[in-house]
Amino acid sequence: MIAAYRWDSNWKILITVLIALPLLLRLGFWQLERGDEKQQLQEQYAAQDQMLPIELESQDASVQSSHQRVYLIGEFDNQHNVLLDNRIYGGVVGYEVLTPFVTESGFSVLVNRGWIAGFANRQQLPNVPVMDSKVRIIGKIYVPLGKPVTLADDEWSEQWPLVVQWEDISRIATVLDNELYPYSVRLEPSASGALLVDWPAVNVQPEKHWGYAVQWFLMAAALFAFWLYSSIRPRNTDTANH
Repeated sequence: MIAAYRWDSNWKILITVLIALPLLLRLGFWQLERGDEKQQLQEQYAAQDQMLPIELESQDASVQSSHQRVYLIGEFDNQHNVLLDNRIYGGVVGYEVLTPFVTESGFSVLVNRGWIAGFANRQQLPNVPVMDSKVRIIGKIYVPLGKPVTLADDEWSEQWPLVVQWEDISRIATVLDNELYPYSVRLEPSASGALLVDWPAVNVQPEKHWGYAVQWFLMAAALFAFWLYSSIRPRNTDTANH
């Protein structure tokens, strides 16, 4: 008859638990921190959306003011469009269109006008709508979080429009032989020259990070429970008495 239990922990399992459990917990807390960061960014961007736009030329380029609403008055340089390749919207592959925008003073900035659909034939490029008059545009400064990871060098086409894999403003400025503001401006949907514009405030929603955190914590709990279950063994009192 089984009357009691004894502790008999396998040292190999114990070592695995001591290594994996802290890692799983750390990953869970890291995802919580990421979720909180994204939540704060969303709140910050929502507050900035309510602010009046400021003139970009008065903005200090050394200050990274991502999502700051700005305005410019000038003209689009329709001859030098840049197409950001492999941008998917609604399951359709296309491009984001970046066009240089020049003010009367000669100040130049790369403006992201939004998404445009591509063609099944990759050699055929979309016709970007031309903006050939002086306009006032409103958008938000876009400061990337870091250089994107690419599997190979970004080989550019040798003719306009340039087809590129990521937004390398300094390289674009070199090709244009013109100084550009160090960050692009993403147009608001109602701005002149805007195409299909849908800019998420953050690339991953806070709820997704929190969901990942729950998964890591559940894995940690399952591992701990498995260790306890494998370490507690029944003691047979009849065998012990003999």
